[in-house]
Amino acid sequence: MTMKSGRFTYGQRNNVRGGKSPLGEHNHNQRKPQRRTAFICKVSKKISTPSHSSPLAASPRLSSSRIPKMNECASIEEMVQVAFDNFLKGDCGELRDIAAFWSHSPKIIDNVNHDGVVQDKEQTLIQLRALRNHTVKFIEQFDPADFSKSFLAVTKIFSSLTMKQQDAGDRDDIELFRCLLIENGDQPSENPFQFFIYASMPLLPQLTPRDLACGSYALSLLSWSSSLKDGNVLLDAISSEVASRVNQFDSRSLSRILFDVAKSGQSQPQLFSVAGRYLCDLDATRFAPGEMANILFAFATAKESNPNIFKNIADAVVAQYTSSTRLSWFKPADLSTIMWSFARAGELQTDQFQRKMHNALFAKLCRMHEVFRLDDMSDIIWAMSRSSSNQSILTKIATRINSDVQSLDFETSTSSLTRLVWTCCQSNVQIEGLFCQDSKFMTACLEKKEEYKDDELRKLYSFHLWQQELNCDGLPSELHDKCFEAQLLPSNLLSGYD
Repeated sequence: MTMKSGRFTYGQRNNVRGGKSPLGEHNHNQRKPQRRTAFICKVSKKISTPSHSSPLAASPRLSSSRIPKMNECASIEEMVQVAFDNFLKGDCGELRDIAAFWSHSPKIIDNVNHDGVVQDKEQTLIQLRALRNHTVKFIEQFDPADFSKSFLAVTKIFSSLTMKQQDAGDRDDIELFRCLLIENGDQPSENPFQFFIYASMPLLPQLTPRDLACGSYALSLLSWSSSLKDGNVLLDAISSEVASRVNQFDSRSLSRILFDVAKSGQSQPQLFSVAGRYLCDLDATRFAPGEMANILFAFATAKESNPNIFKNIADAVVAQYTSSTRLSWFKPADLSTIMWSFARAGELQTDQFQRKMHNALFAKLCRMHEVFRLDDMSDIIWAMSRSSSNQSILTKIATRINSDVQSLDFETSTSSLTRLVWTCCQSNVQIEGLFCQDSKFMTACLEKKEEYKDDELRKLYSFHLWQQELNCDGLPSELHDKCFEAQLLPSNLLSGYD
């Protein structure tokens, strides 16, 4: 199964899959900085006079007698102006306010309705670099909570930038952050990520469970990068810290960390052993759906056998989620991950639990406002192939995919399209309404014919052969010809003629 970065949210209870809100995103808005009245009065006098530190003209918002909070600013340029003019004074400035700057920035970057206009790009970039350098210079003086909040926020900005490459030219603020945080293609700049990693080590004993979860999440957003050092060392240290005081953790923070550790591929048997015993003593009926999904995914992926956890969560679903209202709390990603985890771990499901999962899934497939991804569908199909298949759900999946692929917002990457047909091929799950040549899904596959990589084309060709064995048409002729060429002439054989 393709590892899923950031798929589940901790905002499940508040209906907040973290919008993108990737997996287990901690909402530090609930821990707002306590601004000191004396400080505000002191700097208010400075704001009332024109600032000579920046050539930018003060906006009406900045000319107020009160320093705006970061969440009151409407743009990155305004936030930079406020932070630069008011929080970079003295030796270390107001570090809590600097942390608030980083924390609020991802919300503006991820706002698809924001135009991202920056009037003075050159000056704003200079000031933005000053904020970054100031953060690095005084990184060890941040309050532990503000430190973890800033670390997570900066990595979330980086993660968003890597997913917005095509949009970078359309928004000035995104382009400025790319200049600030990314170098050498898509690799993160060493400054400030490496400094956060090094500074985290001595802080770990002071961090709360919530802050440790922020640290593990930040590492997961950077985990694919080879340019940063000692990320695995820090994750080892976080795992040891959790194991030593696991009884201080709630299911929210612990599930976040277990997910990140499992996704990293690192073996942490002590963490999973200690956490497993602790989780078995907790009331699973109080776990949020996203927490259940995180915990099950972690134990299934890390190959740490713990049948009691799977049984407790299955019993909790049967006992607690007894109505359609309760089951609606499960997001599509929760359902797919829970079903996938049981199948991956080889844990038996009771008929009642399996029936509840299938009923909840079918209901969500009927609701067009529920957001499914093709990868979610692949996980569901694979899980169902390992247990009792439900033909009505497979038919509904085909109907839903054919409907969704027509939407411009639906994820139709070549990797997701290929993964779905490959999953069905390997699991021998035939979905006629999806694989007939005139289906909307097959049309979407054909439209991407110039974008597939060679290994994807070879998988599509294997799918085509499987369909022919079932006396079905298989791929449309144009796509079949391209796949056949890739099968006969793999890129590795052509490399010598480049």
